[in-house]
Amino acid sequence: MNDIPPLPWLRAFEAASRNGNFSSAGDELGLTPAAVSHQVRSLEEHLGYQLFSRKKRPMELTTMGELYLPWVIKAFETLRLGTWDVFGTRHMRPLRIRCLPTFAQLWLLKQLPDFRARYPEVNLQLHMGTWASAIQSSQLDIEIRFGNGDWPGQRATLLGRPPVVPVCHPSLQPSSETLEALRDSPLIEIIGVADNWHQFFRQENLAPPGHIPTLNVDQSIAALELAANGMGHALVSELFALPYLQDGRLVRSLPLEKHTDQAIYVTCPDGPVSYGCQMFLDWIVERSSPMRQV
Repeated sequence: MNDIPPLPWLRAFEAASRNGNFSSAGDELGLTPAAVSHQVRSLEEHLGYQLFSRKKRPMELTTMGELYLPWVIKAFETLRLGTWDVFGTRHMRPLRIRCLPTFAQLWLLKQLPDFRARYPEVNLQLHMGTWASAIQSSQLDIEIRFGNGDWPGQRATLLGRPPVVPVCHPSLQPSSETLEALRDSPLIEIIGVADNWHQFFRQENLAPPGHIPTLNVDQSIAALELAANGMGHALVSELFALPYLQDGRLVRSLPLEKHTDQAIYVTCPDGPVSYGCQMFLDWIVERSSPMRQV
């Protein structure tokens, strides 16, 4: 026996249970009473138990039917909620946004209460974690991404171009204010970024350190947390480091910064956009204006 009975049989059972007869259930499902009765009978044969006592009017559930019905109702409710969560409805589809995890955690999530207060009618679906990369850009309304602003088929708007700065735990701050002081220090590198420690050294006309960084991570938030725990010096966006610098978890390793061609952009597909999409674009450009005044 398959674990899950056919969906039409379950729908017939749930509707008949709620209506108390096959005739009303058939009206609801667009089926004849005989068709509903046949589907319920097929479900009973599939399960090996009678679900209704048909000798009484209105029909009554058997003990096994009473035990099974709450599970069927729960399964349909879970399916309904899941469908709404992923797809919305035809007229109320959520605004799908994919965002850099570090940007979301350190900036966007703190700003969203303001968006919700202004536009409570816009339903948001924010993707920033493990499953975000599995979603194709064509399935999204908005992306917040890091790069040079050139993405074919996308309209990109600059949010900010903060400099990259070296940070560390206060106990690791060197006494010297020159980059030479970090040549023999543990360094934390972020995989895949253009602005790395080797480039930072070259910007100051110094040969890069010969040793491999102590730790390599794939997110700025991980580099910040490691640095805050005294694991080494991290080279990160000043925007991301700001909360750590403000509360004293981190300090600047050196009074140096690296200006970069890479920046944070909000993008959406070329062409017309929905009301919710336009409201979010206007809102995030407004909220991010301090980044562009640096």
